[in-house]
Amino acid sequence: MVRYKPCALSSLHSYWASMFIIPKGIISRIEATCRKFLWESSTEYGRVPLVAWDKVCRPKEEGGLGLKDQGTMNKAMIGRLVHWITVKKDSIWVKICKVKEEMLPGYTAGKWNAQSEYSPRDSYEWLKGTNLKVTWYKNLWNDHVIPKHQFTGWLVAHEALRTRDKRIGYGMDIDDRCLLCGQETECFEHILCDCIYNRRVIQTISQKMQITFLVNDMVVWCTQRTGTKLQKGIQAALMWGVIYHIWQQRNKSNMERMLVRPERIAEQVIEEVKARVRGRDYKVLTKTELDWLRQKDLYVIDD
Repeated sequence: MVRYKPCALSSLHSYWASMFIIPKGIISRIEATCRKFLWESSTEYGRVPLVAWDKVCRPKEEGGLGLKDQGTMNKAMIGRLVHWITVKKDSIWVKICKVKEEMLPGYTAGKWNAQSEYSPRDSYEWLKGTNLKVTWYKNLWNDHVIPKHQFTGWLVAHEALRTRDKRIGYGMDIDDRCLLCGQETECFEHILCDCIYNRRVIQTISQKMQITFLVNDMVVWCTQRTGTKLQKGIQAALMWGVIYHIWQQRNKSNMERMLVRPERIAEQVIEEVKARVRGRDYKVLTKTELDWLRQKDLYVIDD
C-alpha cells in the first residue's frame, strides 16, 4: 500500500494552528512523525530520508507530494487573525504581530493579495513561494498509474534510489556490480536504461502490447509519448510499472539472492495495468480509443 498520505496526523492540530503560534518543537515533532510514517509506515525511522522534507511539501506539479509544511501552514492559519487586525477587527492575540509583519507585503490598499476575502490556502501558497514546475508530474500523477508505482516513480524522478554507487559514495565497502545483471556498476542510469535484465522486461512488454519504448531514456520517453490522453496515460502506467517492479526485484535479489525471469516481471506489469484500466469507469471513449483498448486486450466492452 502506498505510504505517502500521513495527512490525518498533519491535520489533527488544525484548530489549534488557527488559534496559536505552535512552538517550533511541537511542529518539529509532528513533521518528524509524518516523515517516519512516510518512509516506513511506522513511528520508527532511523535512516536519512531519501528526499528532503522541503521537497516532499511542494505541490505535485513542482515535484513534491503535496503535503503541507506545518510551520508555514500554522502561519497561514494565524494569518486569518492577522487579517482581522489589519481590517481593524478586535483581537487579543498579540503574538500574531510577528506574523503580521511577515505578511504585510501581501496587502495592497487593505486587501490581501488583491482579493476581497482572506484565504488561508492562498496565504499558504504566497508564504511558501513557488518553484519551477517539473516536466514529469503530469505523466506520473495520472489516474492510470498505480499509486505504489507513483511513489517509486517519484523517487526515481528525484534520483533518490539508493543504488550501489550511492552507497559506496556514503563510505560503504560493497561490490558495485548491478544486482540484476552482475555486469556493470549499479547506478541510476544503468538500472533504468542499460541493464540487460531491464531491457528484456521492456522488450517483452513492447512485443506483447505493441508499444515502442525509448529504452535509452525512459523518463524522456514518458514526456514524448504520442496518442490521446488515455493512450498516453496507459503507456505511462506501463513504464512506471516497469520501473517499480525492476526496483522491487533488485531489492529482492539483494535480500533473497534470487531473480524472477524478466518475462514474468513483464507479465505482472501488464496484468496490473490491465486490472487498473478494466476497473475504471470511462464515461466517454472515442472509436479510436475503443479500438486501441480492444487491440491491446486492455478493456472488455460489451457490444
